[in-house]
Amino acid sequence: MTDKSRTHGPKPLDAKDKRTHTVSVRLNAAELDQLDSLRADRKMQRGAYLRTAFLKSLPPVVPEINKQAWLELSKAAANLNQLSKKMNVVGMVEASLIMRELADFRATLLRAAKK
Repeated sequence: MTDKSRTHGPKPLDAKDKRTHTVSVRLNAAELDQLDSLRADRKMQRGAYLRTAFLKSLPPVVPEINKQAWLELSKAAANLNQLSKKMNVVGMVEASLIMRELADFRATLLRAAKK
């Protein structure tokens, strides 16, 4: 099979880059719990997490408060998008509806900025 016919999965590594060496480590229960909690947000296997941590190439962890703010803002943005779509399809939309959605969106932005 050539690379051109390959349609699924990552590109195979060159022979010099293939990982052929195994390193084992023993952990106690507390250490294993700590490892699992560190890698939980990244959804990585334990070995992959340890390798990327050793190579200092771990992606940054997004703080929980940022995740919550993103969820709130995405909901507010979706509401604005629906209103915009309705305006484009129907034409006229009540000004009070537009004002209410904009006020809600502004309040969400202000809450997110204060966190």
